[in-house]
Amino acid sequence: MIDTTCIRSVQRSRLQQCRAREGKRKRGRECVMEESVEAAGLTPHTTHSTRPVSDMLLLSLTRCSSLGRHYIAMFEATQNVTLKPSESWREALLDTRIMDLFFTVHKKVREDSDMAQDSLQCLAQLASMHGPIFPDESAQVSYLAHMVEGLLGMINGIEMEDSEAMGIANIVSNLISMFPRSTLTALPPDLFSSFINCLTLLTCSFGRSAALEETLDKDDMVYMEAYERLLESWLTLVRDDQHFPRGCFVQPAVEVFNAFIQCHLAAPDGTRNMSANGVTSHEEEEISELQEDDRELLLEERVTRLHGQLQRTQQHLMASSDLGTVDRKVLDDLYEDIHWLILVSGYVLADDPQGETPLIPSEVMEFSIKHATEVDINTTLQILGSPGEKASSIPGFNRTDCVIRLLSAVLRTSEVESRATRASLTELLSPQMGKDIVWFLRRWTKSYLLLEEKLYEQISMPLSTAFGPDTEGSKWIVGYLLEKVISNLSVWSSEGELATDTVELLVTLVERRESQTVCQPQSSAPPAVQLGAEEPHEGAGSGGFANMDSDTKQQYWAEVLHPLQQRFQNLINQENFAQMSQEEAVKQEVIATLEALCGIAEATQIDNVASLFSFLMDFLSSCIGLMEVYSNTPETVNLIIEVFVEVAHKQICYLGETKSMKLYEACLTLLQVYSKNNVSRKRADATAEEDQYQDLLLIMELLTNLLSKEFIDFSDTDEVFRSQDQGASGTGRTVSAADVVLYGVNIVLPLMSQDLLKFPSLCNQYYKLITFICEIFPEKIPQLPEELFKSLMFSLELGMTSMSSEISQLCLEALSPLAEHCAKSPDKDTPLCHATQHFLKLVFDMLLLQKHNTEMTVAAGEAFYSLVCLHQAEYTELVQSLLSTQRDALIYQRLAEAFRQLTASSSPPTMDRKQKLAFLKSLEEFVANVGGLLCVK
Repeated sequence: MIDTTCIRSVQRSRLQQCRAREGKRKRGRECVMEESVEAAGLTPHTTHSTRPVSDMLLLSLTRCSSLGRHYIAMFEATQNVTLKPSESWREALLDTRIMDLFFTVHKKVREDSDMAQDSLQCLAQLASMHGPIFPDESAQVSYLAHMVEGLLGMINGIEMEDSEAMGIANIVSNLISMFPRSTLTALPPDLFSSFINCLTLLTCSFGRSAALEETLDKDDMVYMEAYERLLESWLTLVRDDQHFPRGCFVQPAVEVFNAFIQCHLAAPDGTRNMSANGVTSHEEEEISELQEDDRELLLEERVTRLHGQLQRTQQHLMASSDLGTVDRKVLDDLYEDIHWLILVSGYVLADDPQGETPLIPSEVMEFSIKHATEVDINTTLQILGSPGEKASSIPGFNRTDCVIRLLSAVLRTSEVESRATRASLTELLSPQMGKDIVWFLRRWTKSYLLLEEKLYEQISMPLSTAFGPDTEGSKWIVGYLLEKVISNLSVWSSEGELATDTVELLVTLVERRESQTVCQPQSSAPPAVQLGAEEPHEGAGSGGFANMDSDTKQQYWAEVLHPLQQRFQNLINQENFAQMSQEEAVKQEVIATLEALCGIAEATQIDNVASLFSFLMDFLSSCIGLMEVYSNTPETVNLIIEVFVEVAHKQICYLGETKSMKLYEACLTLLQVYSKNNVSRKRADATAEEDQYQDLLLIMELLTNLLSKEFIDFSDTDEVFRSQDQGASGTGRTVSAADVVLYGVNIVLPLMSQDLLKFPSLCNQYYKLITFICEIFPEKIPQLPEELFKSLMFSLELGMTSMSSEISQLCLEALSPLAEHCAKSPDKDTPLCHATQHFLKLVFDMLLLQKHNTEMTVAAGEAFYSLVCLHQAEYTELVQSLLSTQRDALIYQRLAEAFRQLTASSSPPTMDRKQKLAFLKSLEEFVANVGGLLCVK
């Protein structure tokens, strides 16, 4: 048993220590303030004006405690609250000596990290000052000029402390974001130039320190945060560059860009490894000068070195086959350099707009056009089409388009990787480099491949010749990328992220309209399909209907789907399949087929759903049969359920009544077989509950997907199934998704247990499903069988009282529609109405007598109001019972008045929206006024 006396003693001791430290800090602040006032030249007569200023700034954190929780959360998230004082502060805050005072304070306390953070917070607020305190623009310009002078004076000639980085970045950010562009441009030219130069040096310095933090894997990334804040400030400036002198940001931007490249590259071109060893700033400047002339060749040079290093390693392994003897230091450095160079190249060459047509950036297009007269197109195409050759080995390589040459450098990297895999050196390669290559190619493909000239005001001849529709360059690129996809899926299938990225590249390719003919399969089964993996089938399905006529569609699906179907049928229709089903080769074939089915379902779109649904339905009955065969193989059972989940998720919204019925019936049969198998498994093995975790999680997802049919239904306006469904819908049967889902819950619920609900993701999915059902179909809950109804009510109570705040909120959200349904129903003598009476007491105690997460207040308040509307007499009894326990007459009167005010705006309470909103507002005031008294009681 824990000794609480000892714990309290330790807590008191710690509290005394904290108070002592705070008192010491307070006395230190007072001493520093006195010295700083003298240094700033403020006379005793004017000193009184510093106190309200220091109170407003230094104590801003303390004063935030009186704000609402939303404002406190905002402050904690940004740590950068802006300052908007009234006109009454004008005399104090526009006095330049006051600003000098705070700069002086920081110089004196900067070595004390705690006090330095306070002083920098004050300066950051002063840098954000705006509003009516400025009488006119000239006063704003004068204030900004003095602020910039003070900042430059504070920074110049000092060695930056780690604790100062974020504060200084906030000051700079506020100066740039809070003051109008006209104010910035009105600064004296020399001062503005000095400010930009200081910002450039700070950004480069913070960037190097941030890279060092990454190298050392520090927990507290102070420089990284400060670096990001300064980069955001740069973006603010360059996006409004039309307001500033032409070209004033070009050279600083080049320096910041070069510094970023340099600090992420190894020596001799960079400082990554050397920074960790403490290189002096002078040596770094020399390295930067060496790098600047040849930075466009960095990737080509690294790839050439990588090729040579892999060749030397291959020769070494021929003499000694032990990989442990290989020194990977050089390779690792090269992979790290190539990683950063490819990332930077991808972000420079292409954007990734969300929801817009990807285009070549106008700056890149203009650059290519500007230098088009210096380019030999034939040589450029030769370098592009020769990834196996060094660019410098091709005559005239200097007269090539730089944009195309950068792409060719990435293709050269890809080619070196491919040759290494063919030479059985895959273990020496970096999967991260493979991911970088695929990421770049996908990003580049969206904007450049088969570019449409009509989308551009002007077009670069080299880019149009190399990547335009019907050009030899574009055909070669499409073919090369397809070979890359096939190679990656063959070699890197064990690297899940790389395989997924590769499939995304394939999907990007097949979504390109003009690449349709090149992407279509040319053999009985495309190479991607032959691999039998989930992701390739998603890529094959996504591009299957792109601008194809009817005959081509049928041919496509015959090529893609029929070989898979035939192979699977041949396997399971063998007479001895039951005996051979447990052989490893057979199990792997079944798993590959199931993964392929998931991929095909994932590829469903409005224009291919008819073909895919018919194809997949033929498999679903076979999958149910496999549930019996592999009932003791959890991995296979898991995949079978996942097939149903994907079909329901992607196709249910397009299906008419007849097709939906087929899917519902298949899903119900699946659940029945699963339930039967797991009942027997539970009897045989008491530990089988934990094995059900993933299966039940998927079943919950399946039921949720089926339920979504009730509010996401495109079948009424969809013509895809109209011809197929004619004559088949006159059965007179009308089954809703809710009926199917509730029946599924009836099957699954007995398998659930409190132990299984300890799995967070399963618990979350389970309560989401319950909430989903209660919100959309509250009228179905009273129709449940008695035992299932009791289990459901118990689950809600368990979730409210014993689970996390997130689960508790879901239960409250489920309770509201149930109570509303009962309140609107004329029959109050039902099991659901009686159950909600019990929940009234639970919610009453939760809201008024117990501490709870404030984020739950709204959900709890809505549930509480619905329950009060339903059980007004019981609510009155609860209030009277609570008041009767009060012995203090003053507290009794205060509580009685608070309860009266709570329902004053909704008396008697009804299911009216305006009354409900008024009640929720009154409830918030109630909790704020007397909630503390009740919780203490």
